[in-house]
Amino acid sequence: MTIAPETVVTFLDFFGVFSSAVAATVLAKRQHFDIFGAVMIAFVASIGGGTTRDLLLNRHPLFWLHDLSYAWTITGTSIFTQIFYHQFERLDRPFRWFDALALATFTVIGIEVGQMRGASAPVSVLMGVVTAIMGGILRDIVCRQVPLLLQKEIYLTAALLGGVFYFILLHFGVGLWVRDLLTLLLVLTIRAFAILYNWNLPDIAIPRK
Repeated sequence: MTIAPETVVTFLDFFGVFSSAVAATVLAKRQHFDIFGAVMIAFVASIGGGTTRDLLLNRHPLFWLHDLSYAWTITGTSIFTQIFYHQFERLDRPFRWFDALALATFTVIGIEVGQMRGASAPVSVLMGVVTAIMGGILRDIVCRQVPLLLQKEIYLTAALLGGVFYFILLHFGVGLWVRDLLTLLLVLTIRAFAILYNWNLPDIAIPRK
């Protein structure tokens, strides 16, 4: 049975939206945002990357404007996370883990959307990166945090490597679901190791003599 790329994108999109909304709500609660403030941050984080991608690709209407399921999913997830916030806080670094899930999922979604629009491999990889990072950047700016992208942490690098890996799998004829799943797992694994072992990109400045 052949599965349409649109079906894969939709499935992954809602998983990514859920993960992103949880991470954004946890961050908003730590900043003492009220109920609606936290929901707003969840919206910014969950749809910011996809909106930027669709605008760049001239893809209209924007995905969340013609499907209210996104609004309901984000709102419901944010409110649920706020109600059980203290349970989420008991998890080990909940913000970073859910953010890592969103990063991995949105990377795959961006690549798939780029492919559906007939973009070249480099542009599709770029769309994967844009989808993965823009929502987080906007979220962190609104919450007055230094975006993870601008720190030494391995973040954007994970999305880039995932994009390259995706097209290697495509070159060897790996099926759609398997290709997407392996790419997602690679990005998630790289980000997870960066969190667990404090991996950072090296400082390339020449040391003083």
